Amino acid sequence: MDDDFRYAICRAFHDEHMASSHLLDALEELLAKGGRGLPDLETAAARHVLSGLATAIPTEVHRHFAFEEVIFVRLAELGEEEIGRVLTAEHRVILPVADRVAKASATALTHGMSESQWEVFRSDAAELIERLQAHILKEEKALLPVMEEVLTPEEDLAFAEDYAAMATA
Repeated sequence: MDDDFRYAICRAFHDEHMASSHLLDALEELLAKGGRGLPDLETAAARHVLSGLATAIPTEVHRHFAFEEVIFVRLAELGEEEIGRVLTAEHRVILPVADRVAKASATALTHGMSESQWEVFRSDAAELIERLQAHILKEEKALLPVMEEVLTPEEDLAFAEDYAAMATA
């Protein structure tokens, strides 16, 4: 995916997309190791994935989606409303699945996971991987180029500052 963005907000979104993609790849690896059977969740690699999911989804993913929706309002004002409508609808489908995966990950870190819990987790995690990877690709190929085209340097600066402030709040 392209990472040659002139706008700071696009670079920030891109960097987060790449971090999410790496986490999804690691999750996919964990699912493959377990298959239908429960993998060893006490390994450092498994705990790293579970911890990443438990923390990134409720903080970074929610923040990322919420801030994109602020930008969608501006894009709509500039005549680019369809991309925001499509991506917002995807957010509404992805977040409940992501939240279930985050909650199950946090629980697994402290209490472990039964075979039946693994089956539910495996199903939700596979859906999350499929939906979020497709969503990231759509944002990389459609949203970020539109933002680069229609936003002004001043808007980029304001959005980048606001987004950075959200990360530290």
